[in-house]
Amino acid sequence: MNRIRLTAAFLSAAILSGCSMSGSVESLLVPPKLNSDQNEIYAALTDSVGTDILLQYPRSGAYRSSFITEDIDGDGTAEAIAFYCHGTDAEDSGALRINILDTDSNGNWASAYDIAGSGTAVDRVIISELGGSGRKNVIIGFIGTTSSDKNFRSYAYSGGTLTNTFSDSYSSIFITDIDKDGGNELSVIHPNNEYTGKQAYYSLILDDGASVYESSTVLLNDETSDFASIALGYVGVDTLAVFIDGLSDGQLSTEIIYSISGTLRNPLYLSESESIKDTVRSNGYFSTDIDLDGIIEIPTLTYALGYTEDSKDAFYITNWNVMDNFTITKKYSGYYSISDGYCFLIPNRWDGVVTIKSDAENGDIVFYKYRINILNSNEELMRIAAVTKEYYNEKLEDGYTLINSNNNIYYMYKTPENTDEPLILTEAEILNGFKLMI
Repeated sequence: MNRIRLTAAFLSAAILSGCSMSGSVESLLVPPKLNSDQNEIYAALTDSVGTDILLQYPRSGAYRSSFITEDIDGDGTAEAIAFYCHGTDAEDSGALRINILDTDSNGNWASAYDIAGSGTAVDRVIISELGGSGRKNVIIGFIGTTSSDKNFRSYAYSGGTLTNTFSDSYSSIFITDIDKDGGNELSVIHPNNEYTGKQAYYSLILDDGASVYESSTVLLNDETSDFASIALGYVGVDTLAVFIDGLSDGQLSTEIIYSISGTLRNPLYLSESESIKDTVRSNGYFSTDIDLDGIIEIPTLTYALGYTEDSKDAFYITNWNVMDNFTITKKYSGYYSISDGYCFLIPNRWDGVVTIKSDAENGDIVFYKYRINILNSNEELMRIAAVTKEYYNEKLEDGYTLINSNNNIYYMYKTPENTDEPLILTEAEILNGFKLMI
């Protein structure tokens, strides 16, 4: 599943059934309770299309409810968008339908338009102006027979008619203003297409009021098999960019997409230096704004002091990098525990003199002053523990201090009482270096 830092994750499978779901499973579903307004909309829908229907729900994005109510034609009153399939047609892959409902002069809901969808389930719905057209675009992402088979359609609703204005396949769709001109664009990431031989690419979709069109495109890494994570942030202080972490042979690499004078650029991939190779790392290490300054950092891995590729249970240092003058440059180093959901950024005075081990008895991560090799590195500088609530008081009694908490996980640290060692960190350094990642 893609990690898009612009939208939420999937809902439960029971709520998100597609129209290809078997009848035996359908019978187990209990429709969610509707509020009074939704009950009125539902009554108007069933008056038009019949009562033997199964409502459908977008699987991701900002809109997740039974009915989406927005003013999509600019008349000052809200319309309702409903997705459904007839119960008798639940196994028909073309049975998903879209119904637009509107209110009459008395405020009563009635079905205004009904049209077939373009898949078996709804991935997401985006409602936005694109460019400076002044009209709302209803963009619906559909899922086909498999989760990776996705296509979107952009619709305009006017005069009681829903008109398809643009359609294409996609891996991810989201709204950006990547060129910072004050108008939204639809950003589309297209996967490699093995059937047509078309290479993966990124495109911007705009609307000039007369038509919806693809305004700019740029190629993406042709070795990418899946787009695992997408983050929106800055390169430097003023260049807005989309950071795409793509998977290839089980490893991640990052591409940075931004716009110059309306033209998309992908400098790490489409350059003679092939700097994209400098971003290759293990899966799970996603690009993020580690210090919350708006600039996205790209993680890469190096062995902690004393470890090599032949080491058993080696520890790694995560370097957090930025793009500087079209090259990948280290900004921070730290220890990143994906399983425990935190990163500790190492202060500069620890660079090249500190290594890491694990306490086999309690699972603590322990930082040691490095001497010659791992076996000789036994002078402890700090330890970090991630514990559940049941062990919290025990750790307090053992001299640990709380750094932060998240849900039922408490992050705690302990430093030696030997205050003469200059490498022992201050409380401020520890608190500033600790970053929650979940």
